[in-house]
Amino acid sequence: MIRIISIFVGLFFTASLLWSLTWDTIQLGKDGLPHTAAAAYGEHPKKLALASDGPFGKFDTAQLQRGFAVYQGVCASCHSLQHVSFGSLEALGYNPAEVKAIAAKATINAKDPLSGEMKDRPGLPADHFPPVVYADKGAPPDLSLITKARHGGPAYIYSLLTGYEAEQPAALVKHFPDAKTPEGMYFNPYFG
Repeated sequence: MIRIISIFVGLFFTASLLWSLTWDTIQLGKDGLPHTAAAAYGEHPKKLALASDGPFGKFDTAQLQRGFAVYQGVCASCHSLQHVSFGSLEALGYNPAEVKAIAAKATINAKDPLSGEMKDRPGLPADHFPPVVYADKGAPPDLSLITKARHGGPAYIYSLLTGYEAEQPAALVKHFPDAKTPEGMYFNPYFG
């Protein structure tokens, strides 16, 4: 008797799930997806042919070092690399002495092994890049895993960095007047 009741309970829940799935699918077919500014006017990342693509791809160490220099000079004031250790810079072609010098420029808040107190000390190659202290609302994304976190990976990053425009498309402002870019900011069709 209990087996029959459990079968009916299971059938009831299965029928409920199928009904809700069918109803949602019918409503989606009637109404379609919601019309958003990002869906209507956003663009897919540009196609890139990189030397690092494929199983036998190679990285140019000079380009990687130039990219790290750009990060240090421009991006590091807002974005962090918390999941990357200074020792990983050897993979970019830096020698151990250069890695030690780069790490020593960073201030790391760590526990003093003698006193047990938290103190600032120069960075070591084994340390991770320190997080960026950001006083404004929210925090910019950490860049250590950004190519894995965004659809399109490196192509998305390239498109985002090169896609800023001074003016929004007129059709976007017409259909979505609240989506106006604030004064002093730039429109990017890839950010969406």
